Amino acid sequence: MIRSILRCGLAAIALSVVLPMAFAQTAPANIRVAVMGIANFAPLAVARDKRFFKDENLNVTWTTVAQGGVAVEAVYGGSAEIGGGSIFEPIVARGNGLDIVYLAASTRIRATPPDNSGIAVRTGDPIKTAKDLVGKRVSAGQINGVNYVHLREWLERNGVDFSKIHYFELPFPQMADALQQNRLDAVWNVEPFLTFMVRSGNARVIAYPYQDNIPQMDITAYTAKESWVKANPDVARRFKRAIDRATQYMRDASTEERNEWVVKYTGVKPEVAAGLNLAEFVTELDAAKLKANQDIAVRQKLAKPFALETMLWQP
Repeated sequence: MIRSILRCGLAAIALSVVLPMAFAQTAPANIRVAVMGIANFAPLAVARDKRFFKDENLNVTWTTVAQGGVAVEAVYGGSAEIGGGSIFEPIVARGNGLDIVYLAASTRIRATPPDNSGIAVRTGDPIKTAKDLVGKRVSAGQINGVNYVHLREWLERNGVDFSKIHYFELPFPQMADALQQNRLDAVWNVEPFLTFMVRSGNARVIAYPYQDNIPQMDITAYTAKESWVKANPDVARRFKRAIDRATQYMRDASTEERNEWVVKYTGVKPEVAAGLNLAEFVTELDAAKLKANQDIAVRQKLAKPFALETMLWQP
C-alpha cells in the first residue's frame, strides 16, 4: 500500500514537472515574406518542406510579387517582415533614407554566358550590338528597376546615349508578345521567359549586361527593416540560419533535384525547368559588388551616397 502511494506520488511529481515544460514551449514566430516568384527563391520551398523553418521554430509564409521594388514597399509598409527581390532596389531605398538592410544572401549571376537574363531581339533582325539599338524600341522592365538601371549602364559603357533609344516599361511576361508583334525591337527578359523566347526560335540573345557591367555580382537577396531586425534579433538569426541551410542544400543538390525544387516553387513545367539558366545560389553577400551597384545608383542620381556596410546586418 505504501509503495503504491509512493509510486502515485512520484508520478504526480513527474507530471507536475513535465506539463509546465510542455506549456512553456514557445509558439512558432510568424514571418511573412513578400518575394518574387522566380527560381532564385526556390530555397524557400526547400526550407519549408525539409522542415528547416520548423527546426528554427518559425512559421514562414510568402506572397509572390512581380517586382523587387514591390517587396521593398511591402517590408517598409509593414505587410511583410522580409522581402525577396533584387539587390538594387534596397540600395536605392537605403540611399533615400529608408532603414532597409540585407538579411541573407540569395543568388549571384553566372560567371560565364549564358546568364539567367539577357537582351533578346527577333531572330531575323540585324541587331547585334549596343550601338544597333540607337533609335530602337526597348524594354527592360520597371523604370528604375535593376534591369533598367543596368541597361543604361551597359549602353553608356558601349558608347550609346540612353536618350537615343525609345524606352517602354513592360512586365517580363508580356515582352515576348511585344517583340514578336513588332511593338518592341529588343527586350531584356529574365528566366523562365527568356528560355521560352529562345526555344521558340523567334528570338536570340545579343548580350548579358550584368556579366559585362559587374561580373559575378549578387543579383537577389533577402531584406528587412533594420528596426524590425533590432527588435527581433533572435527571429532574424533563426530565419537566416534556415534559409542559408536551404540555399546550401540547393548548391549541393544534383541538377535533377535542383530542378525539382524550381518546379515546386515557381510552378513551371519540369521540361522548362530543365532548360533554365539558373543563377548561382550563394550564402554570402559580396560587399564589393554591392558597392559597385551603389556607385551606379549614385551616378544615375537614384540614391544619395551612404556607408554601404550599414546595410549588411551582422547576426
